[in-house]
Amino acid sequence: MDGICSSSAMEIVRAIRDRKLSAREVADAYLARISRANATVNAVTVVADDALEQASTADEIQAKGEELGPLHGLPFTVKDTFAAEGLVSSLDRRIRNRQSVRRDATVVARMKQAGAILLAKTNCPPAGSGNDTENAVVGQTRNPCDPSRSPGGSSGGEAALVAAGASPMGLGSDTGGGLRVPAAFCGITALKPTQGRVPNTGVYNQPGGFTDQRTQIGPAARNVGDLLLALRVIDGPDYQDAGVVAMPLMDPKQLPLDGLTIAYFPFDPDSLVTSSVSNAVGSCAQALARAGVQVVENCPLDLIGGARDLDRGWRNMAGTRGQDVVELLHAWDQFRTNLLHYIRYYDAILCPAVHHTAPSIGTRDTQRFDYTVPFSLTGYPAAVVPVAQDSSGLPVAVQIVSHPWREDMVLALAHHLDIEFGGWQANCAANLQL
Repeated sequence: MDGICSSSAMEIVRAIRDRKLSAREVADAYLARISRANATVNAVTVVADDALEQASTADEIQAKGEELGPLHGLPFTVKDTFAAEGLVSSLDRRIRNRQSVRRDATVVARMKQAGAILLAKTNCPPAGSGNDTENAVVGQTRNPCDPSRSPGGSSGGEAALVAAGASPMGLGSDTGGGLRVPAAFCGITALKPTQGRVPNTGVYNQPGGFTDQRTQIGPAARNVGDLLLALRVIDGPDYQDAGVVAMPLMDPKQLPLDGLTIAYFPFDPDSLVTSSVSNAVGSCAQALARAGVQVVENCPLDLIGGARDLDRGWRNMAGTRGQDVVELLHAWDQFRTNLLHYIRYYDAILCPAVHHTAPSIGTRDTQRFDYTVPFSLTGYPAAVVPVAQDSSGLPVAVQIVSHPWREDMVLALAHHLDIEFGGWQANCAANLQL
């Protein structure tokens, strides 16, 4: 079981396709791991009671020689806000629906159509957004790397479960860093795609389109290669979320690093970071330079200060007068223009994902999303990848950002760092004595 639960999603798919493992064996292993890990991390809201049946059906399909989907037999999990047929939501009692959902969210449906098997839904804050993962129904989710620490939010349940080796791949949402920060705290990798890349249809309180331009649905996994595996499945219009457009998804494997130019900055003066974070960014810049990337230290002006002002304005916009909204949108456009001017000279940006490692549960932190919100405001694709540990053994991650629609750039650079620094460490599972 341990070997299965530490394998990458790609390795699992390949093993099932080559008949070295059955889908039923894989599902059994992950359900057992969920049962053991969840006793400590408290990340699961509901387990799909038909998961083993679906796995057996997948094996029967393969035995008949039928065509297999790209994720055939692969287990996956999703944030509790994602509609999943037959599963109830455990959100805040004011909004949760105790009746089973009759239709999957678009991304859940696409994963299933690709042959993946939904195992469970994972915990999140009330109404699905917040900087930690705790609610009155399920309680507090804990970081598997140290159960006294927060996994972050709002997709903290997803990040915690993947980090604990209890899910090979998950889907979460990211409005201002709600998937990237938990991934950084828990020591896994995650991707926020370009604004307009993936439909939000069927995700509670995150409708997409003009009314929700910041929220993107993205994958979380234990290595960067698996992010592409998921993105290829969930990408593209569903003709329901009007904010999604059809854009080609380029292959990061076809992108040589030699000759690229990136900007990097270990910190922004408006949001100081710990030495472990700044050192990690510096080490990654050196590693990319060794790979032939030209690296230039250059921090954009007013990145975090400007983003903070816009973020506050956005949160208060519902109660403002019409002219105030126009002025806010004008300021937002100017912020995006400034970032376009900055990034036009570079293929990508390397910077912190969050200014410190996972804090103790209950810690109040107003700066948690300082390094992620700016790239939600611009809609740029961004990935986080774990590259080090601090003196307490907690994961330290960095963030890679690129131009709109250049997920290939983000993933190619992140993959190199993933390989160079070893990526996800099984110490999370070891700490839980799994």
